[in-house]
Amino acid sequence: MSNASKPNGLGIPAPTPDDILSISANLGLKISQEDAIAYAEVVGTSLHNYDIVDGLLADHISPSKIQREFLIPSVGDNRNNAWYVRSNVQECKTGKLAGRTIAVKDSIPVAGLPMLAGSNIFDGYVPDFDAEVVKRILAAGGTITGKANCEYLCFSGSSHTSVGGRIGNPWDESRSAGGSSSGSAALVASGQVDMALGADQAGSIRMPASFSGIVGLKPTFGLVPYTGIPSLDASFDHVGPMTANVADCALMMSVLAGPDGIDGRQQGVEASDYEAALTQGVKGLRIGILKEGFEVPGSDPRVGARVRDAAGILEKLGATVVDVSVPMHRHGLDIWTTVGWTGMTETAIKTNGFGIMRNDQYPVHLMKWVHEQGAGIHLAPPSIKLFFLISEYARKHIGCVGYGNGINAARILRGQYDNLLNKVDLLLMPTTPMTALTLPDAGTTVEQELKTSHPMALNTAPFDMTHHPAISLPCGGIEGLPVGLMLVGRHYDESTIFRVAQAFESTGEGKFR
Repeated sequence: MSNASKPNGLGIPAPTPDDILSISANLGLKISQEDAIAYAEVVGTSLHNYDIVDGLLADHISPSKIQREFLIPSVGDNRNNAWYVRSNVQECKTGKLAGRTIAVKDSIPVAGLPMLAGSNIFDGYVPDFDAEVVKRILAAGGTITGKANCEYLCFSGSSHTSVGGRIGNPWDESRSAGGSSSGSAALVASGQVDMALGADQAGSIRMPASFSGIVGLKPTFGLVPYTGIPSLDASFDHVGPMTANVADCALMMSVLAGPDGIDGRQQGVEASDYEAALTQGVKGLRIGILKEGFEVPGSDPRVGARVRDAAGILEKLGATVVDVSVPMHRHGLDIWTTVGWTGMTETAIKTNGFGIMRNDQYPVHLMKWVHEQGAGIHLAPPSIKLFFLISEYARKHIGCVGYGNGINAARILRGQYDNLLNKVDLLLMPTTPMTALTLPDAGTTVEQELKTSHPMALNTAPFDMTHHPAISLPCGGIEGLPVGLMLVGRHYDESTIFRVAQAFESTGEGKFR
């Protein structure tokens, strides 16, 4: 076998001069034919570095031997199409979550259970590790009863993009359950599990919580470790609890929160006693009704009225309620899109579904799977293809300047919220400016399908960019569909959010049905 065709231990073949010329052209390096011969030889001999590092890891890391039983439910035994697989994983019978059933969003790895992440790319993939949040749930006595269907690579705010089929709203099958943690929300709302894990990059915990009538918390950025979970963009990845009530949300947070020593998103985080906050009431707190949160395009005025009624109830309980304004809030989703579209394109297409350039625990088995299966991205639904097209077209003309502008603008927006939160304890607004949207049917046009993927994120996405904690809780209903109330707090002040959320829930005024 010649040197040009002999692969190294990781399967990387030594390059030919033509390989070097092709790469040179793609990178704009303008290497000559003569120089390509020299480069090919040096590159070929340099590949041994990859083998050395792979060998070093082999001495310290062995593949997981965890095998867990599961079944894929039949259509007739899968209400709302919310489950991907069913299981009964329990490792400890004592702890805060003992006796509680938990569904895990199917973008979050659980060793031995198949993970689809709503996409054909992951079809057949079985993780060999538990994400850190999964480890914490199991250590606390929780029972993982399955993986919940989610949207295609977690890229949609609706619930119709998964290759496993659309997920129906538990209150009206023709409506969206919200995305991308769609199955997680439907399972909690229908009473099939006590709790669920969701992930939130633009509102993917809070939007389905709002549409489905449950409680969902996006914690402060980094408070709950994202270790082991495929990233969409490390600047706004969040993972958190989805529950039937506020007390369970606080309980679950008491298990999930805190540093793990690995996740680079965590900077000096420290968990609080969230359960103790539930009894403290709202007296002495100032709550700001964010004007712009009621004025986003496509708002249903009836939703806004319900949320304002909730503010009035909190005022009767002893809180001071004032009107406040952050005009830049109107552009929060604009800021998100310049970062999100680029970040998700990089992660999904170019960096093997996990991302790079951060200190983390890299699941190389998962990354290898995506590298080998990534050609299947052409089967992505129209709304996901739109993200990729916008990102690459913009990059062609301005490089990564748009991404940089988005991160810088988010810092300005964060400062404006922070300035306001120095004057009030919480911000209040609708979670989604409308109730659950009608799911598109099979005959819908691409243009119509695209309109269903993101308008519900207008109030949620800004706080992913600015990293503030935000909760959605039920606030009554309109024509048989839930309304979501969102409370936003200071960084790491989930306790105040829980104080107010519990006080409102305790009145019974927000109960849906």
